[in-house]
Amino acid sequence: MQAGFIGLGDMGGRMAARILSAGLPLTVYDPNPDASRTLAEGGAVIAESAIDVAERSDVISVCVATGDQVLAVCNQLLPALAPGKTVLIHSSVSPAVVRSVATQVEESGAELLDAPVSGSRPAADAGTLTLMIGGKAEVLANARPVIDTFAGHVFHMGPVGAGQVMKLVNNVMLHMDHLIALEALRFADSMGLEEATVLDVVNQSTGRSWVTENLSVVDDILRDHPQADSDGIFRMMSKDMWEAVVSSRETLTPMPLTAAGVQLSAGLCRARLDHLVERATDG
Repeated sequence: MQAGFIGLGDMGGRMAARILSAGLPLTVYDPNPDASRTLAEGGAVIAESAIDVAERSDVISVCVATGDQVLAVCNQLLPALAPGKTVLIHSSVSPAVVRSVATQVEESGAELLDAPVSGSRPAADAGTLTLMIGGKAEVLANARPVIDTFAGHVFHMGPVGAGQVMKLVNNVMLHMDHLIALEALRFADSMGLEEATVLDVVNQSTGRSWVTENLSVVDDILRDHPQADSDGIFRMMSKDMWEAVVSSRETLTPMPLTAAGVQLSAGLCRARLDHLVERATDG
């Protein structure tokens, strides 16, 4: 099976490295040539374009940042798609975007799975990411040799779009937990409590969450993400909450707390980043 990967950013690069380390032939493309260098040294073929990846690959993974980028990449792939090829959309985008793309892909005779991922950088490096799949069960079965190189947990949620709905559900909970933790820690600090002690207590109590147990991981994203030196990091932290609010309109399901989280996210994350910088400066 020939694997292809488009989008070698913070998560995509790690996932592609797992495919390569499993011994599968891999063709990759990213507009930033530097993103491909390490993979090239490991034996990956560096494509000149997205369509070049599609021409060389049976399973094509797409891991880009936004819905608009997913649409643009898939439009580039279409001329090279044919029966027997499968496109995996790992980006976190709206269900409507993947349904639209799936219609075009299937008209070419190829197949599409929406396959967003959940997990940290260490999970990506270890190949233990969680995948939430939307699409045909038989297409998923055929793509497992690629998927299993970077995923430790694979859940088939239903038809195309269902994977993205599940990812939005997860990320609403994740990001709201993060905002609540940041606000609570600011309160604790204002009252003279040490953050490390507060987290020790919370993580042995009913207030614990993945965020409180892994706050240093989330802090690292704020500090070290490729967009960390711009407001892009704050937009990224709230993007999925906003996608959930927009998608919820399809079923007339109000999400007032999530909508409030979108509004509050940038301020709380910026304050946390300032706090981390101040703490590092104070030593």
